[in-house]
Amino acid sequence: MRYATARANAEAKLTAYRIYVADALMIIGENTAKYAGGRHMKKRLAEIIDVAKQEEKSCEEITVDIIKRAGLVVKE
Repeated sequence: MRYATARANAEAKLTAYRIYVADALMIIGENTAKYAGGRHMKKRLAEIIDVAKQEEKSCEEITVDIIKRAGLVVKE
C-alpha cells in the first residue's frame, strides 16, 4: 500500500513539474513571438493533453442518440 501511495505521489509531482515547465516555455515562446511579430500557441499543454469532455446530455438523450446511430428500432 505504501509503495502505491509513494508511486502516486511521485507521479503527481512529476506531472506538476512537466506542466510548470511547459507553461514556462509557452510564456517564453509567447513573449518571443510578440517581440518578433510572430504567432504563438493559444492553448496550454495541459489543455491539449486533457481531452476528456464532460457530457452535458441527459441519460435519455444519450440513449436516443446511440439507438439512432446504431439504426435500431425500439418497440414499446
